[in-house]
Amino acid sequence: MEVGMSQTVVLSAFAGLLAQVCEQAPFDLRPDTALADIPGIDSLRLLQAIALLEENYMVEIMIPMLENLYVVGDVVDAILQARR
Repeated sequence: MEVGMSQTVVLSAFAGLLAQVCEQAPFDLRPDTALADIPGIDSLRLLQAIALLEENYMVEIMIPMLENLYVVGDVVDAILQARR
């Protein structure tokens, strides 16, 4: 992915990965969507989706940052920050 990737690109990728791990149709997510409100989500599936996102963008979100992810925008921001 290019250096200047946007929040929209990461959000779209995350939505697709969540749909894949939750075995659901693609989600229409917004940055303010609470992670707990995503249909079919549980902590294991969330971590699977985040791990796939990290792999796709070749980044690692540090554990202290993982503990502070509450909404979709938090995940997107964490990926973008890890790219810097």
